Amino acid sequence: MRELGVKPGSGREKMFEVRELESDSSFIRNYLTKDLVMREDMYLFQRQGKEYKVTDKAWENVRDQLVVSRVNGGFPYIVAQEGDYLKNGELYLKHSYENMELDVKYVEKVVPYIHQLWGRGVHLETNIENKSVLFSYDGKNIHRKYI
Repeated sequence: MRELGVKPGSGREKMFEVRELESDSSFIRNYLTKDLVMREDMYLFQRQGKEYKVTDKAWENVRDQLVVSRVNGGFPYIVAQEGDYLKNGELYLKHSYENMELDVKYVEKVVPYIHQLWGRGVHLETNIENKSVLFSYDGKNIHRKYI
């Protein structure tokens, strides 16, 4: 690196400077380049059946997915919209969809636990495959309805 005019130790200084100035998301947006994504063979993948398949290698999509995964620490943002939904004391939750779908299998396992805590019906609105969906649990069965 000396032949390129880089001073010894300046990389360490730059790391601390970047750490002070950038958030996780802005760091990824500003420093994850096409060359780096290609050199490190980064890609997006998805489970299809019992296997995982590469779904996208476009560097912008890889970068953007990493940024999205950092929003809210990678956790979905879900708010209680109504505590007396249907005038029956039921809980209505809404997922703030930010191009990151909830895992349906996980939703169907978690909503009954929320029902157990709430003591009444629980409804969760989210987006699945670009459609609004309402998951409802009545204490016995979970229902899925496109809205």
